[in-house]
This record gives sequence, structure tokens and C-alpha cells, in this order.
Amino acid sequence: MFAIRITNRQDNGIGHLMRMKHLASELKQHQLSVHFILDGLCQFSKTLYQDFKVADVHWQNYEEDALLTIKYMRQNSLSHLIVDSYTLSLEYEQLIKDSGFTLTVIDDNERQHVCDFLIDYKWVGPNTKSRYELQVPAECNRLLGPSYCILDPTYRTVKKRTLEPVFPVRVLLSLGGGGDLLIIKKIFDGLSKNIKENALFDIVIGPYATNKDTIYALGQVHPNINILENVTCLKEYYERASLFVGALGTSFYECAATQTPAITFSLEDNQTNDIDILEWLGHYLHINDASIDDFTRLGELIDIAISQLPRLQLLVAKRKVSVDGDGARRIADALVGKKLSTNRFAITEQHCEVQTELTNSLVVCQVDDTHINSYLSARNLPSNSVRMTVQSTIEALDHYLWWFKQSRSNFVILEREGDKQSQSLYIWHSLYQDNYLYGGWFSCNQDVPLPIAMLALQWQLDFCKDSHPNAIWLAVIHKDNKFVNLLNTYMGFVPTPQDSVEYKTTQKLFPLADEQFNFVMWDPNAQ
Repeated sequence: MFAIRITNRQDNGIGHLMRMKHLASELKQHQLSVHFILDGLCQFSKTLYQDFKVADVHWQNYEEDALLTIKYMRQNSLSHLIVDSYTLSLEYEQLIKDSGFTLTVIDDNERQHVCDFLIDYKWVGPNTKSRYELQVPAECNRLLGPSYCILDPTYRTVKKRTLEPVFPVRVLLSLGGGGDLLIIKKIFDGLSKNIKENALFDIVIGPYATNKDTIYALGQVHPNINILENVTCLKEYYERASLFVGALGTSFYECAATQTPAITFSLEDNQTNDIDILEWLGHYLHINDASIDDFTRLGELIDIAISQLPRLQLLVAKRKVSVDGDGARRIADALVGKKLSTNRFAITEQHCEVQTELTNSLVVCQVDDTHINSYLSARNLPSNSVRMTVQSTIEALDHYLWWFKQSRSNFVILEREGDKQSQSLYIWHSLYQDNYLYGGWFSCNQDVPLPIAMLALQWQLDFCKDSHPNAIWLAVIHKDNKFVNLLNTYMGFVPTPQDSVEYKTTQKLFPLADEQFNFVMWDPNAQ
């Protein structure tokens, strides 16, 4: 009854092949026949689909593809076509529909389709359920969000993780079904000697990967490397991994299902993601547009991550949206006409611990690791960076390395309106030699109104005066930043004498502050 069309030659990797195998297996549970139509049968797909009938075809354009697909389906009395392809066009879909077949399309790019079922398990925030409203016919059944994520059915039950680190530490590295394995070699080379020798490594070699010999050679030198080749389900390796490192793809959902802390990067355009979206599922460390130099430096981040595993595990535990292994079953049920629950968007809200209420609508909260990316985004806003001693854009990898080493006291000012809240500004301070405090603040998305800035700075001065009553505040303010200069003057900051110890100390704390900056100080005992 069903045919599944996969353009596996054009769509690199094995993600399409694997997820359609899982969906086909669920359809078989309904006593339905399933045929696969591929455009290049390799040994991997032969083995994968050995329990199904497979047509190996080589078609030149969408029209020929559609006509031969229609012919094949009629010859085999098939009535429903499932298309999992980035390359087949809207015109192709129209030819299938005009021939009277039921059509299901799997996509994650929010393109226009003419189909009866549209499946996209990508999470894009609360607006996920409204995707494709203008891209598909009104009668199309849209199965959207991570509840329809197609994973191996073994992911229905996973081992429960604890926040306690497990030794020895085990790292799973994978580029998915393809990729240049020289990348894995560069990452491994960047690790510290201690991690290389004492951690255990599972390294995946996908069927379409290049430079496999590089990993074989690495495994000969390091007996703590376990090479995984021709493994079709990695669930047990995700479960036992302390950390996953690799290309963002299906791995994102497998990490989410097994609650595995991860460091990921993008190799393909379709792996580029908005970090805000990834965070909903508990994933906070991702690098878009990773460069060759980044791969070697990733070793340093892995070292830090291993030393901070409880923090990473806590991030995963704070996820708002969960993933399980029932996606394929839910889709199969929908395709055979079973009614599904309409509440498929279970969101677990997370709230920060309130430090102080400034007003009925303004609160101060302690910053935790869930702010790691929003902190960077705010700092990189041109309106903020232009006023800083370092004005260049901070890259994600540099920020991550800094974040887990820094010892600032970081807070965020939130504006509340009913049940909604939004970040207004970040404010931070640090103690130096027990005698001095230095800090700063920057807006989260727009210029901060003067009343909010005044409340935030006054709170910070009062807070620090209570905890460090004799510490003198030292600061530098860009001379063009008239707003902050005026604000600090109002709060009692005065110019720092150039011949003072405080001036020299300020130069040490802000070595890039030149003649464009005013040096100011605030002595709590002089107020």
C-alpha cells in the first residue's frame, strides 16, 4: 500500500535512509506492505532494507521521476507515497497528486507543498504548531514538532541519568553518516594529554565518511578508542556517553532523547540552527559555521566540559521540550487514520530564582548557565560593543571557553508583565584583591530607559556595599557614552586621579582602555 521515495544520491548522509526504515517498520505493524524507491542502492541500504521490497532507479529529472514512480506504484497496487527528499519539487508533488495518490511529505525547510500529510519534527519555539499554514492546502494534516521525531524504537525506553559524573568519562564523537573524518582527528589532537589517555572514546565511522584511514590509524595508537562502523543504532552509545561531540543532525534528537550533554557544530547549511531554538531541548553549546581552526580548539572546550559535566547535565535537565522514541509510531497511526491527541506541545516552563524585586515589574535574578548564549548575543549587539574596550564581535567558541573559566557575579534585570517576562539588561561585577570592585552592564535588546538603568546600578552598589563594605569601585566609561557618564556621575562616581593607585589598578583591569575612556571610581565610605 505504501511506497517511500528517497533521493539518497542527492541528499548526503544516512539520516533519510534511517528514519524511513523506522517509519516503514511501524507501518508494517499495521499489516501494511511498504516498498522503497531509491536512486542508488549501495551495500548499506541493501542491508538496511533487506526486509522490504526495494526498487533501484536512476531518473534524470522530476517529470521522468514522477511518471516512473506513478508507473511503479500502479504496477504494485500502491496507493500512498511518502517522499523524504530535499530535491524533489512542488511540480513533482503535483504530478503525484493529479494521479490520484495520497501523498505524505517530510520536510524541515518550511517550503510550499501539495500533500495530504506534512511531517516536520523541527522545533521552532511556541510557533511550531502554526508552521506551514500558508504553505500547504487547508485540508493537509500537519504533524509538527519533536513529538513526531523519527528515532529508532529502542529510544522509547532510555536509562535514567543522574547529575553525578560517571567515571571513566566516555566521549562519543560522530559526524553522522558522512563527513570528513579529518575533522575528528583535529578535535582529538586538540585534547589535553590527560583526557587523551584517560577518557574512553567511541568514534563513529559513517558509510559515506571520507578519510576513514585517519581514524583507523588513531585507533591503533590509542587503545582507549572504540571504532563504531556499520552500527545502525547508537542508542546504547549515547546512553553510556558522558558527552557527545559532533555534527548537528539526527544526533540532536538522539542526545535530547537520552539526555546526553553535547557540543555540536554545523557542517552543512541544513545543520545551521538558531541557538535559541536548540536551547528549548536542553542543548546550549553549538557552533555555526565552524572553521578548521575551530576544530582543533574544540579540544580545549571538551577538556573544560568534562571538568564541568554536572553543569552541562543540569542544562539538559532544564530542557523545556522533551523527545522520546514514539515519533514513528505516532506518524504511522496518523497515516492509517487513527486520531491523535491534539496536545502535542508539552512545554515545561523554567523560571529563574528571584534575587530582589526592584519594582512590581522589575526583578533581579542570578544568572546561571542557561544564559550562556543570550549573554553573548546581548554583548555582541552593536549598540553595546561599540562602547566597550573590546569592540569586535566575540565568536561562540571563544565565549564558551571564557564562560566556564570566568568568576564574575552575573545578574539579569527582568521586566515582568503578567505571566510574561523579558530580559532588560545584564549587570556584572567582580572583586579584585579584596580591595576593589569592577563591573559593568549592557542591554539585552534595546537601549535601556534611564529609570531602569538607575534602579539597576543603585541595586548593584547597595548589594556590593553590603557584601564588600570597604571595596572601592573602579570603572571605565567611553567618553561618547554620555548616558552612562551622566548616570554614574549622578550615582556618585568621580574621576580617578591619574597619580593614584586606583588609576594604575584600573589600567590593569582594563588594559585596552585608552584616551577614549573616562576613568572613574566610587568609594562607599565617601558616600
